[in-house]
Amino acid sequence: MKNRILAALTLGLLLSACGQSREEELKEQHSKGAELVEDKAAMAKGLGDALQKDGKDAARSITQGVGGVMKGMAQGVDFVEADFKIQLSESAKSKQLKAERAVLQEKNADGQKGLKVYVLSEQAFNGKLQLRALDEKGNELGRSQKVEQTLAADDANYVDFRFDAATPLSRVAQFVIYSTQ
Repeated sequence: MKNRILAALTLGLLLSACGQSREEELKEQHSKGAELVEDKAAMAKGLGDALQKDGKDAARSITQGVGGVMKGMAQGVDFVEADFKIQLSESAKSKQLKAERAVLQEKNADGQKGLKVYVLSEQAFNGKLQLRALDEKGNELGRSQKVEQTLAADDANYVDFRFDAATPLSRVAQFVIYSTQ
């Protein structure tokens, strides 16, 4: 048993004598760290040199691209196809009008919100139309201004209905078109 312990101690001493000292390990780690920093510094310097050389052109290109995206987004916000229910009152049905789709519009110069509705007529129509906004319980949230409209028989047109800026269009569950004289 003593021989085994003595052999294990001798083996341990030999292994530690063959390995690096703590000081040598620290020097090696320091050397690796210095190389890593030199590599990263060289990469940063190269990046800086490239930006100085081509940076203005790259920035101009990026700015033009972002400008194009923003312009497209602004146009998209102005004309968002709305998924609203558009009903017809009895007065509009009696004039043989139909409504198929709507396009939500941002506020105009007077701060009025709008909805353009594609209105079709089977027979000639000349009169005023009004769009009323209702919530999910059928309560009225607002009325558009009355719009003078002339449609020939078998005709169609987008009609621009404008609401007061205070009308909460985000709460609207359905719109109803009325024919008023």
